[in-house]
Formats: sequence, C-alpha cells, structure tokens
Amino acid sequence: MRIWKTLRSVRAGFPGGWEKYATGIDGENSPPFVQPENPDDRRSLIPAHGLPEYWYPALPDKAVGKAKPVALKLLNKRLVFFRGKDGKVAALDDSCPHRGAYLSWGNCFWHGYVSCPYHGATFDENGECVEFITEGPQSKMVGAKGMRARVFPTRTLKGVVFVWMGENAPAPIEEDVPPEFFDRESMVQTAWRYWDLNWMIALENTGDAHNMFYVHRNSFRMLRNRLGGRPRTPIGYRVEIVNNKSVKRLREGSGGANEAFYAGPDGKLPYQLYHPRVNGKWPKHRVRLLWAWFFDWMDGTKKRRSRFKNPSDWEGQRLPGMVRNNHHTHMYTRWGVPVDKDLTRVVYFFTSRPRNVFGRLYDRLTFNIGLNWMIHFNFSDQDYDAMRSCRYELPEYLSSTDNPVIGLRKLVTEHARGIRRTVDVLEETSAERAAREADEVLRAAQTGHRANGS
Repeated sequence: MRIWKTLRSVRAGFPGGWEKYATGIDGENSPPFVQPENPDDRRSLIPAHGLPEYWYPALPDKAVGKAKPVALKLLNKRLVFFRGKDGKVAALDDSCPHRGAYLSWGNCFWHGYVSCPYHGATFDENGECVEFITEGPQSKMVGAKGMRARVFPTRTLKGVVFVWMGENAPAPIEEDVPPEFFDRESMVQTAWRYWDLNWMIALENTGDAHNMFYVHRNSFRMLRNRLGGRPRTPIGYRVEIVNNKSVKRLREGSGGANEAFYAGPDGKLPYQLYHPRVNGKWPKHRVRLLWAWFFDWMDGTKKRRSRFKNPSDWEGQRLPGMVRNNHHTHMYTRWGVPVDKDLTRVVYFFTSRPRNVFGRLYDRLTFNIGLNWMIHFNFSDQDYDAMRSCRYELPEYLSSTDNPVIGLRKLVTEHARGIRRTVDVLEETSAERAAREADEVLRAAQTGHRANGS
C-alpha cells in the first residue's frame, strides 16, 4: 500500500509542467459574475439573481414522486416540491420554520404532506404545520402562526411545472408562459441543460445578431448553409420594444440590418471577404461549396408556410428570460432560468403541431433522435463556449451590431415587472452612445453608396 501511495505521489508531481495552472487554479472555468459599479452603466441595474415577479419553468411534472420531496433552486432561493392532497405538484420554501432544516431532506410519509427530517414538522400544500411528530398529537406547534412555510404558487402545463417566484400576488400565468402551452393542438417537448454563467449573459447571447457566421460556422445546421448563417454586415439590426414585454428585431426594409451590405454589382453576396489588414480571406476555405448546391436545391423545394402565428410581443427576446423563434414547422423557445448569479438552468421548448397520431410519433422520433442534439446541444453549446468567458464588470465598447443587446438591457432595466431600481434609469450610457454613433455613420455611408449607384 505504501509503495502504491508513493507511486501515485510521484506520478502526480512529475513531470509537472507549466500548463496545468497556466491561467490560475480555476483553469478554464467560467469567471464569476461581477457587476460594474459605474452608475453610467446600465448593467449595474440588472438583478444578478434574476427577475422575481414572474412565472418560471421549474421541473418536469414526472420528476416529482409520491414518497420523497424534490429540492430545486431558482433565483437564488431553494424550494421543495411535493404532491399535494389533490395530486398536483406544490412548492414551499425549503426551510422548516422550526430550526431551518431542509424540508427536502425529509419524506412524504402521508399523501399530500411533507415532513421535516429533524423533528417531524409536517406541512400541507398551503404551508400549514398540521403535525409535529416528535411532540405527538397534542403539540402546540401545530397551527402556530410562526410555523407557516412560505408557499410558491405552481401550475402544471403540458408536463412542465411552472412556479411563481414573486413576493406579490401572481400575475396571470398567460402573460409569462408561451401561448402554445394553452393550445390543445400544440405538442411541447423539452430539454434541460446547465450553463456556468449568469442568466443575463445567456439572454444577451440570444440577441447577438452577428456571430452566426463565425461562432456557428461548423455547427451541423450551419454546414448546410452556403453563407454559414446570417450574412455579414457592420450595420446592426434595429430593434423595437413591443408592449414593454419583448425586444423584436426589425427586418431589412423596415429599419433592420442591411444584409446586402457587401453585395457585388450583381446583387450577390460573395462567399469569401478579403480582410486587407491581415492579408487574408474569411472563410479561409471554400470547402462548403462542395455540398452547398444540394441544400440550396432543398431550400428551394420547401414550403415556407408557418404552422404558428406568434403575437408580436411573443417574438424575439421576451421577459423574464427567453428567446423565441418561429421555424415554420416548429416553435423554438430557449429560456434561461437563474439558479444563482453564476449558474443558469437552460430550458428548451420544442413545439410542433402534428396533424394526427402518426405526426405526433414522427415529431417525437425526430426530436429524440436528431433535432434535440442538433439544435439544443451541438448548436447552443457553441454559444455557451463562446460567451461564458464574458466578464460583466469590465468596461465595454459596443458596436452597431450590438443594437439588440442594448435594446434588451433597456427592456430589463426600464420595463421588467417589479425591478428595484437603485438609481434613475439612464437615458443613454457611454457605451450605448458609441454604438448609436457608429450605427449612424455606417447607415449614412451606405445611403451615400446607394445614391452614387454603387
């Protein structure tokens, strides 16, 4: 045994090298989330742990059994989920009012109740202490005012448990949960991930309109696209805030980005652009063009009639933390649910409208066999790897193409329900001003090119 321990210590210390702690003891971990202290920075107004006065997806309904409660952390609060007397999922603060023990470490000895593991304080779905096992049936703790556990209202829709996290009375759930959850014809399939970063960094990524060609150039989805995603342009998308609930990008022709900025005299976009200051082209190679003709042909045969009609304030980025895109055959929703300031639970909703039982089977098979991996893992994990190193506390210098990020921050800091503002809402930060001025210069230059016929 001593020989083995000696060998292990030698192996652990030899040859060492400089790589292991080259960037410190945290290695390649995501940096902790720190907000800027500068009052001239809208990021300082954003709640680090999320927006509490909203409904959030908590967990799958099937994850809550009858015998054991389930613990879950949302918005830096720990909750306990169990089945109430009516069989529906209920949620309480995961803290026994007696001594603060975790209720989730206890049991559901009787149907509809959860019992604390320490002294047996037993609570119903209304947070009432109905028994105190260690003191017996005559315990004065039962029904005592101080022995109430806080209740978090819940609602189960299409197999997903939603929970109200606010201090005030719940808003109508239809305001916060996508409309397809209330549509009998819609089938919603889910995927759940965890990202080691703040919820706001994850949400800002969903409005990043100019990284498709770069970050996702080798994703399975973008390998089918001749241009690897959205066309390159230095002019950012214009955005509008809709009903104080969402940020929507405007399409080209209505104030949106000029996606034909680099088009040639024939109106076609070049596959490669020459970057003179590095004397190189991007993309560096033209290998995608070997198969691009096939997918161009496929796209030409597709019928683009959408099965979904989204209300205008359910397009784009929607409070409290989701992005929604209509993909003709399905509705894509990515919802970043804050766990704490450094961890986000990423919930994906893949919604389709199958016409019959065979369509339901087909949608389930394609989702589980390929689409779930292709969209939610292969594609989105490229976003995660790119954005998780962002350090929020550092000064920013924003571009015209950051317009969607600016619009999102204004939505959160000026229109989010129940947000506590520590200072007056800023008219325009220095970073926002730089982006606006860059946008104006570029648009004026583009207008001049068009006027000269170039």
